[in-house]
Amino acid sequence: MNSTFWTNTIWYILLGISTLLQLVFVMIKAKKRRLTFAVYITTVGITLYFETIILIFFRAYTYYPMILQKHSDPFNDVLVGNLFSQFSVSATALLVVILDLKYYWYFIFGVIYGIIEELFIALGIYSHNWYRTWMTVVGFAILIWVVKKMYSKIMQRVKPITYYGYIYLGLFTLDVVTLLWGLDLAGYMRFTTTLLNNPKVSRYSLYLVYYSLSSVYIMLIYFLKSKLRYKALITLILYAIYYIGYKLNLIWIKEGWFLPVTTITVFWMYLSVFTLDKLYGGSQKKV
Repeated sequence: MNSTFWTNTIWYILLGISTLLQLVFVMIKAKKRRLTFAVYITTVGITLYFETIILIFFRAYTYYPMILQKHSDPFNDVLVGNLFSQFSVSATALLVVILDLKYYWYFIFGVIYGIIEELFIALGIYSHNWYRTWMTVVGFAILIWVVKKMYSKIMQRVKPITYYGYIYLGLFTLDVVTLLWGLDLAGYMRFTTTLLNNPKVSRYSLYLVYYSLSSVYIMLIYFLKSKLRYKALITLILYAIYYIGYKLNLIWIKEGWFLPVTTITVFWMYLSVFTLDKLYGGSQKKV
């Protein structure tokens, strides 16, 4: 076994185990489990969206889980560490909300995560650039407040635009993290690193553009009560956007795999919207 497993990886695995235990406890305590799980997916989307921006575009900190260290792009190892972190804080935030703890607990748990962060720094498996631990403490308290507001609203009824926002953010978890990044890791699809001066900013800016366009178009197809031919037209437009990106070398797709890859991404996004809508109960959007 690689020596870095016991110095680096094991700590991230322990963080992952604690996340799973928290989620199990949350599901046991939740009155509406499917809806609660949907809120968790959306919460993970919120934290990943925010953390991706400060991690990639503003280079706030770096993770060293040493799980994908031998991949052709070592930065993917940093992204793995970010996943462990954001899935964990999202689970804890939802736990606090489900238990309906007092406001001072928001900061208590923030301090706990601050201690974990300092421990990771001491172990050399995480490092700050300009970021500081106190930001985690404050940011975690804000996250819990946001999740509490989200949960209380969705447990009642929300306006359609708010409901679509829940779906959109949840798609970051179900689509970007699972399929798009998975295709990247497997070597079937990759965004260009040459559009902008900074290769990472170039690649992950296109990730966000691709995700945003796909989400909007697929949600239109799924939610609009329009005729089939209009939905087919929207689908063709989406394929055309992918093809233009492919031809302009904004998207690299493995030779011979353009149609399978684009079709998988379209249908996976549609399935993700369908899944989230069913978990949330669907009827919420009709208010």
